[in-house]
Amino acid sequence: MKAYGICPASCGEFVQGILENEECLCSYAVDIYSKIILEERLDNIQTGPHKSRMAIKSVFKRFGIPIRESKSISLQINSDIPLGKGMASSTADIGATIKATLKLINKNLSNEEISKLAVKIEPTDSIYLDKNSIFNPTTGEVIKTLGNIENGRVIVLEPKKTISTKRIRSIPYYMEKKRSNTEMIKMSFDLLEKGIKENNLKLIGRASTISSLANENIHKKHGLDKIIEISDSYGAYGVNVAHSGTVVGIIIDRDMNEKKIIEKIHESKISSFYNKIYTSNIINGGLKGEIEWNTSKIL
Repeated sequence: MKAYGICPASCGEFVQGILENEECLCSYAVDIYSKIILEERLDNIQTGPHKSRMAIKSVFKRFGIPIRESKSISLQINSDIPLGKGMASSTADIGATIKATLKLINKNLSNEEISKLAVKIEPTDSIYLDKNSIFNPTTGEVIKTLGNIENGRVIVLEPKKTISTKRIRSIPYYMEKKRSNTEMIKMSFDLLEKGIKENNLKLIGRASTISSLANENIHKKHGLDKIIEISDSYGAYGVNVAHSGTVVGIIIDRDMNEKKIIEKIHESKISSFYNKIYTSNIINGGLKGEIEWNTSKIL
């Protein structure tokens, strides 16, 4: 028997920071995925990455199943999500693994409950949720559900450089620097909430740009001012960043011709840093799972 789990990537966050003395973010999902395959076997077992293995064990523990029984589960990851860029690669692996494990043992948990399991392994984000939400990445609590947006795309600026969330959080005075951004972040979340409610990409983009600039005192993004200038001059809606990563996004809609924006970035010096530039659709978040009783069915 095989079980499958699938989780989308993010392109960083619309907004992230301290809101009412609580660390919060609103990430958003894009159409790049991690797919997990779990299979019960007697031999040739693939253990897979440590964090995903922990995810299997966390589900077994949640339902009182002996952990030793998880040793017969082989784990395979097929992921197109870049590693170490702030695009939720490990978050997606963990979430997809939890969803696949639930399918394998015929149990159910809500996406909110899955989030709370995942944060016991590492800080996570809101891509497990069907709707964009203000979310605490350290507790898995949904602070406020905002809703979905339509017609959104993002030009992804992906550099060679990688960085881990753990390293960002170890920056001296990390929380003090976050707290110094409180007013800008409150403004950003207010704009974001209004923008998502009205499906107004202009407001969403403005919220994202403000949050991106606020985050410069924690982790500077190469050429951010130039990227914002290019975004503004070609009518894009705004710029967001992976606040704990290296990727940058330019928010556009599905009717916009992104070629001129991408050409301008290639013409500028910043293209030597962002060596991969491509476009993804902004999609609804959420986890999917499926069980397979024979090898003729593929997710």
